[in-house]
Amino acid sequence: MKKFLLFLAILFLQFELTSAQSFRDGVQLYESEQYEEAIEIFSELDTEEALLFIGKSYLALGNYPLSVDYLNRAQESNRASISQEAQYTKAVIHFRTKNFSESLNTLGQLIESDNRTGIQVDARRFYNQIIRYLDIRERFVAMQNAERPSLRLDIAQNSKRQLDPPLFRSLVNELIRLEPNSTLHGELLETLEMDQENSDSTFQYPSPPEGTVYHIGVVLPTFDEDDPDFTIPRNLYYGIMLAADEFNSRNNDKKVELIFKNSAENADTTAMAVTELTWAHHADAVIGPLFSEPAKQMARLSEEYQIPMLAPLANSDELSLDYNYTFQINPTFEVHGINMARYAVQELGLDTLAVITEAESLGRQSALAFRKEAERLGAYISYFFEDDFASIGYDMSEYTEVFTPDEALIDSLGLVPTEAIFAPFTGQASSTMASLLMNDLEAMGSRQIILGSEEWQDADLSAYQERTFEIYHTRASGSAADSSTVAYFEEDFETRFGTAPDRFASIGYDTATFLFQSLETAGNPSYLGRVLRSKQPYNGLALKIHFDGNRINQMLYIRPLTPRAEERFNGNENADN
Repeated sequence: MKKFLLFLAILFLQFELTSAQSFRDGVQLYESEQYEEAIEIFSELDTEEALLFIGKSYLALGNYPLSVDYLNRAQESNRASISQEAQYTKAVIHFRTKNFSESLNTLGQLIESDNRTGIQVDARRFYNQIIRYLDIRERFVAMQNAERPSLRLDIAQNSKRQLDPPLFRSLVNELIRLEPNSTLHGELLETLEMDQENSDSTFQYPSPPEGTVYHIGVVLPTFDEDDPDFTIPRNLYYGIMLAADEFNSRNNDKKVELIFKNSAENADTTAMAVTELTWAHHADAVIGPLFSEPAKQMARLSEEYQIPMLAPLANSDELSLDYNYTFQINPTFEVHGINMARYAVQELGLDTLAVITEAESLGRQSALAFRKEAERLGAYISYFFEDDFASIGYDMSEYTEVFTPDEALIDSLGLVPTEAIFAPFTGQASSTMASLLMNDLEAMGSRQIILGSEEWQDADLSAYQERTFEIYHTRASGSAADSSTVAYFEEDFETRFGTAPDRFASIGYDTATFLFQSLETAGNPSYLGRVLRSKQPYNGLALKIHFDGNRINQMLYIRPLTPRAEERFNGNENADN
C-alpha cells in the first residue's frame, strides 16, 4: 500500500512539473507574441492562470468576444491577483471597443478594492489616462454612466484645464444635475472652483493611453492574379502595410492594426465591409475603396457611422460634397482646374487665357474651375469653347481659327490675342482631341502655350510639335521626396514583398503615412477629421497632400511635357529655391 501511495505521489509530482513546464512554455510564447501557439498550450492546462493567459492572448489577437469569455472565467478565481488582473484586462478591452464608461467603472472598482495586489497602481494610471483622452461628448457620456460619484468628480476635475470655460461649466452643471444629494452641491462647486474667468486653458490634443491600438480598416477589391488590375489593390495594400510597420516601430506606447476587407467591385459588398469594420472591429478610420461608385456608398456609411474615410484613388467631384467624414486623397477635376489656373497666372505670368472643353465630360468641371480661379486672380478669359465634339467627329477647326497668328486677320475679325489654351480633355477620346488641337495650331503656325489635363501625358505629339510648343499638364501623383527616401522605400518594399514597388505602392504608403501622422497628432480619433483638414502639407513618395481646411486634397503636380516647357519650368524652380 505504501509503495502504491508513493507511486501516486511520484505521478502527481511529475504531472505538476510537466504542467508547470508547459505553463512556462506558454508564457514564453505569449511574451514572444506567438499568441495562437500560446493558446494551444494554455488550452491543455486546467488552471486559472491558463484561463487568464488565454484571455490575454485573444485580446492581443483582437478577438475581444472570446477574450472576455475566458477573462470572465478567470475573474471567478478566489486568488485576488488572478481575479483582478482579469478584471483589469477586461477594462482594456472596454477601452479598445470604445466603451469608455465601462472601462472607467471597472478601473474604479479596482482602485477602490480592499484587496491590494499591485494592479491598483496600473489601474489608477490607466484610469487617469482615459479621462484625459476623452473628448467633450465622451466625457458627458462617461459621467452619465458612472457607477460612483467619485468618477463623476474625477472627470470634472480633470476637465478644468482641458476645456474652455463654457464647456467646463456645462460639464459641471451636468455633475450637479446627476448628484441626488443637494446638500453636496455647494461642496462640489467649491471643490471645482468655478471662477474660471482668468483661466488660461487652451485646447490641446490628448495623448492616448499607453497600449492604445488604432483599428484601421482597408477596403479594397481583390482580383485574380491573371486580371490586369490585380497589382493595383495588392500594391496599394503593401504600401499601407509598410507605413503601418513604420508607425509601430517608432511608437512603443501605441500601435495601428490593419483590418483588410474585400470590397469586390460593387457598392453592396463595400457597404457590408464598412458595416463589419464599424461594429465588429471598432474601426477608427478606413482607407479605400478604389472606385468612385463604391466610394459613394462608403462615404454615406462613414458619415452615418462617423468614421473618417480616406479614398486614395476615387476623384469624383460629387463624392465629398455632402459628407463631413470623407477625405479624397486624389484631387478632383475641379482641383486640377484651380491649380492649373494658379500656375498659369502666378508662375507663368499669363493674363489672357482661352478654354476648350468637351460638353458633359469630366474635364468640363476642370474648365469651369479654371475660368473662375483665373478671373479671380485677375486674368482675362478670351474664349470659353464648350461643345459636343464627339457629335462632329472632334473637329475643332471652327474654334481653333481664333488662335491665328495672322495680325491682319486678327484685326479684321476683331479677335482677342490669346497667350495660352487650357484644354482639359478626358476619357477615351482625350488623345484624339489633343492630336487634332495640336494639328490645327501647327497648321496655322500658332504658338499658344498649352495647358492640359492629366491625360495629356499620353498625347501623341509629332517631333515638330514636341520641339516647338510649350505644353504643361496636371498630375495627381509625382515625386516630392528626396532620392535617398525613395531608394530606401524601394529597397524595403522589394525585400519585404519580393517585387518592385510601382506608383500605386507609393500612393498606398503616402495615404497611410498621412493618416497615421494625423493620428499621432490627434491622439483620440474623434479629433482625426479636424487634424486631417488642418495638417500642414505632406510631401510624399508620390503624393503631395494638403486639405487646407477642406476634405479634398488641394495639391497636385504641374509638369512640363515638352523641352521648351521644361526649360521654363526648371528656371522657375531654380528661382524659387
